Amino acid sequence: MAPYLLGQGVSVFVDGSYSCPTLYIATNDTTAPVINPSFLSWKQQDQLIMSALLSSLSIEILHLVVDCDTSHSIWQTLEKSFASPSPSRIMQLHGSFQDLHQGDDSVSVYLQRAKVLFDELAAANRPLSLEDFNLYVSQGLRSDFKNLVTSLSTRADPLSYSDLHSHLLTHEYLNKSSLQSTIGSPMTTPLLPTPSNPTASALLAQRSGFGGSSSHSYRGRGRHRGG
Repeated sequence: MAPYLLGQGVSVFVDGSYSCPTLYIATNDTTAPVINPSFLSWKQQDQLIMSALLSSLSIEILHLVVDCDTSHSIWQTLEKSFASPSPSRIMQLHGSFQDLHQGDDSVSVYLQRAKVLFDELAAANRPLSLEDFNLYVSQGLRSDFKNLVTSLSTRADPLSYSDLHSHLLTHEYLNKSSLQSTIGSPMTTPLLPTPSNPTASALLAQRSGFGGSSSHSYRGRGRHRGG
């Protein structure tokens, strides 16, 4: 995410170096305060950045930033949460890997859950090796992936995340296609989940000052500075 923000030229929002302008422009007429256009522009851009940040987070992490109202506060919260996890948190993450099971999840959802754990360990400077990651993922797959796991385990080098994802998706697709031709009824469930995060969207709408009754949101607030 950091390279993306740098490439878009908006990293100054998340690192706090470009703070929110004042809500109102100082005027001689105290009975009719004028909203600062720079504030509106800043707020709009910050909401777009918040949307990108929230959409990149998993459901397991979203609860950490539920009270954040700026992209900078989201970034700070994530940094504090993952910079120095306690030893008990590290043990919990390893335990979660050992208990990882696909269940009724699709390949994409299952691998996403595994990747969240992998990334948390990496962020805590306790990275899991690719061999161990693939092992945990393979152990948690459903039994219908057994033949594929056996085939992949004979490879000399461990598969990258993207290659593992590709192999599992292909196997999932072929199994569903085989089942479809057997039962002769149309598939009603798409292979890949829609890349959206409704929980993140709800959080953003909650924090946004431009939706719903936003026309009243700036009244009676006095002067205001963003965090």
